[in-house]
This record gives sequence, structure tokens and C-alpha cells, in this order.
Amino acid sequence: MKKKKKSTLFALFCLCVVKMGAQELTLEERLTKIEQELRRQAEKQKFMPQIHGILRGKYEYEPDLNASRFEVRNARLSVDGNMPLKSSYKLEVDLCDESAIKMKDAWVRVSPISTLRITLGQQRMPFSIDAHRNPSAQFFANRSFIAKQVGDMRDVGAAVGYDIINMENRKLLSIDAGIYNGSNLDNQKTAWFTSPAYSARIQYFPIKGLALIPSVQHQLIAGRNASYTSVDFGAYYEFSGFHFEAEYLHKFYAKDAFDDCNAIDAMAIYKLPVKKGYLGGVSYLLRYDYMDNHSDGKKGFAEGTTRLLQSDAQRHRLTAGLTFHVANKFFPTDIRLNYENYWYPNGGTPKESEQDKLVAELMIRF
Repeated sequence: MKKKKKSTLFALFCLCVVKMGAQELTLEERLTKIEQELRRQAEKQKFMPQIHGILRGKYEYEPDLNASRFEVRNARLSVDGNMPLKSSYKLEVDLCDESAIKMKDAWVRVSPISTLRITLGQQRMPFSIDAHRNPSAQFFANRSFIAKQVGDMRDVGAAVGYDIINMENRKLLSIDAGIYNGSNLDNQKTAWFTSPAYSARIQYFPIKGLALIPSVQHQLIAGRNASYTSVDFGAYYEFSGFHFEAEYLHKFYAKDAFDDCNAIDAMAIYKLPVKKGYLGGVSYLLRYDYMDNHSDGKKGFAEGTTRLLQSDAQRHRLTAGLTFHVANKFFPTDIRLNYENYWYPNGGTPKESEQDKLVAELMIRF
């Protein structure tokens, strides 16, 4: 039985050798076949969905309350990718955005040419620097007042973007603008409008590392019974591990529905590379931000008036921190330690979570 098995295997081996000899290729032909196969595999990979995620868990201690809490701040998953005919898409959901499940992005995009993009769907409106950052790109454990209270806005609509590239193949200018339903993410079926919300942002990169970014936003709030317009100017400069950034926002409400709101955000960051063992780097951070009394319209109007109720009191904040960057190329991980010092100049009543506090955060991206 064993002899019969060996004979069969030998016959198969000889048949393969003869077949290979008959189909013997030159070196050039073999290389051509390999290149063709690599191109075929690359073409297949180009349209494969890309899955990304971010998990942020944190601990906070407030001395004034002598109390602590743990929180899962974000548990985001996103799927994006390219499709044939120069189109792309993105779906992003947060499974724990302040303990709630929220759809963040759901859009499709076409790019007739490499520098032009047309996007339709739910998306972050093109406005501000810090308010436009994804949580995975934030520097501090908690967002600035501009990013959280005054300038943050998503909506459903259509946007057009165009990039200007210079002779050195470096992006010189990026322009994005769009029109939107107007603050009605929860019930898009009834979001008919006669005058749309809009937003536009220009990013100008005159030299390497420097960005000048003006933007404007008009949005409907308070059940679409009030509106505001915000103008924002920001700039940042990066070199040799340093990141300096400053931003100013002015929001004014139509029909004197609320007093004008000013907001400021300024930060300085230095990232020191560390290539030893567990750590890949350490960042030193300092931020000052400020905001006037503000209304987001969610509380509606004062009874019997057309004046919006206040949602946030005027306050200043100074934040200092350290970020330890774990050396993990597959799952970038940051350990953040921040201390936030608040002060309310006009005796505003601070919310529970907006007082002096120590914050420790662990963030993982993939």
C-alpha cells in the first residue's frame, strides 16, 4: 500500500515538472506577471472599506465638590472608503457620546477631479479650527469652549470643497462651503426650509507649518424660531515639535434674541520625542479659553418674550497638562493628565462638570 502511494506522488511530481517546463517563462515575463498581479491586488484593496475607531475613558476629580466620577466619553466607530467613478463615503456613529448613541457622519462624496469634492449628507459644518476637530485629533482631555459650546455644529446638507495646489505640490488654499437644513438632525422629514443654514471656511497655508483660517456660519436654533451668525478667525503654526494656536469667535443673534457672544481659545503645545521602551513621546500643554454668556437655543425663550434663555454663563479657564504617547503603531494610545482652573467673573452659577478639576484620560485609536 505504501509503495502504491509513493508511486502516485512521484507520478504527480513528474507531471508538474513537465507542465512547468512546457510553460517556462523568461525573467522579464515573470516580472511582468508579478507586476500585473500586484496592480490587480492594489485595485481590489483600493475599494475595501476602512474601519476606524476611538475609545476615550476618563476619571475626573473636582476639589470644590470633593467628588469623583468615571466616564466613557467616546466609543466611536467609523467606516469609510472609496468607490469606482471617483466617489467615496463615510459612516460614523458614537456608541457612548455622554451616555447616548448618536450618529455623527453619514455622507457620500464625488470628486470629478482630484482637487474638487462634492459632499451630500450629515456632516460637520465647515467652521472654526478647534470645533472642526475629530476627538482623535484633540490635544486636551476636554474640548475648548469654542469646540463644545459656541462653535460645534453638525447638520444635513450639501457642501463643495476645492483645493489649490502650488508648483511644489503643496496645498496652498482649501475652500469649503455648504448649505444645510438648519439644526434639525432629529427629524429630517420635517426639515423643509425657505432660507437655509450655511457655513464656509477658508484654509490658507502661505508657508510650511502656518495656517490662517477664517470662517462663517449661519444656523437656526430654538426649534428654528431663532437664528445666529458666527464669524471666526484662527491661526496655527507648527515647527520642531511646537504647536501654537489661537482663535477668536464672535456670535450675534438675529432680532436681538440674545446678547452677542465672544469666545477665545489659545494654546501652546510642545511634543518631545521619546524613543525608549513603552513611550513614544511626551507632550506639554497649556491652554486659555474664554466665553461670554451664551445661548444654544435648547432651553427656548423666556416666558412671554422673544429672548432666548441662557445656557452657559460667562467664564474663563486655564488648562495645563501632560500627554504620554504610547509607542504603539497599530493602536495609537495617549495617556492624558490635565488640570482645569475655572473662574466666573460675574458670579455665574457653574454647572457640576464645569468647575476646577483634575482629569486623567486614556484614549486609544485604531
